Amino acid sequence: MDYAESDEQQMIRELVRDFAETVLAPTVEHRDSNQQPPSEEWQQFLEFGLQGVTIPEDYGGSPIDDISESIIVEELSRVDPSFGVMFCVHVGLCAKTISLHGDEYQKSKYLPRLAAGEVGAYSLSEAGAGTDAAAMICKAKLSEDGSHFILNGEKMWVTNGAQAKILVLFAKDVDHPDYGVKKHGGTTAFIVESTFDGFTVGKKEDKLGIRSSDTCTLVLNDCKVPVENVIKGAGNGFPIAMNALDNSRIGIAAQALGIAQGAYESALNYAHEREAFGKPIAHHQMIMSYLADMATRIEAARQLVYRASW
Repeated sequence: MDYAESDEQQMIRELVRDFAETVLAPTVEHRDSNQQPPSEEWQQFLEFGLQGVTIPEDYGGSPIDDISESIIVEELSRVDPSFGVMFCVHVGLCAKTISLHGDEYQKSKYLPRLAAGEVGAYSLSEAGAGTDAAAMICKAKLSEDGSHFILNGEKMWVTNGAQAKILVLFAKDVDHPDYGVKKHGGTTAFIVESTFDGFTVGKKEDKLGIRSSDTCTLVLNDCKVPVENVIKGAGNGFPIAMNALDNSRIGIAAQALGIAQGAYESALNYAHEREAFGKPIAHHQMIMSYLADMATRIEAARQLVYRASW
């Protein structure tokens, strides 16, 4: 089993690292302090075409292997975890879910827009349905003429919520025969546009970290969603939701890996700058041991992430 980076993977790493250090680094502290999404930085990122890495070429994407995707997330998160998670949700939870589960109409309508750079999001959680996703109470009801569903409720902790134009959102169809019978009964996946009637962005969360990533409440007040935007039919959303989360786990691991690498490099640089007892603290055995342990654990984590991606 060969984990050596290919020429293409090395090129992607260098490209993303250069972007992170030259574009993200100068603004990351200000954005994080002021909870400002990286909107301008996203527009510059689009020049590389990496926003479409989970989208087939037929729909305007530029697909790559999973290890390369992990490398992108790692390098972004090494400098700016907020941008890393923004990218993760866009390419993974939103674009990849539509690519895997959408029908031809849905893929043709939404994947080219996501590949062009319109921001995507994923909305499953609610106030009483976080880890226990089946406990959601957001409701969907088919209109009398059968042309659209009417959604009501609030979705919580939606990454990219304020910026997103296209969202994969879950609610329970109250007319489905399994609704109220099974815990996840009636769960349905919808493609929702931020311009739909009845859709509004609510409270923005004041987080402790990763503050440049907008995390918001979404309010659905008689939100009208065309029936054509139901993914795989009413009541079939729960497996789609779980599959999307499964696919995203490696990306979150790559994000943590990048954060650890960035923290290690900061610690290493500081250890060479700070002096005690007449020499840099990096030359003291105890500090050397700390740094060696950090480097070893990070490299072990990297191999785990790449193995999972492979």
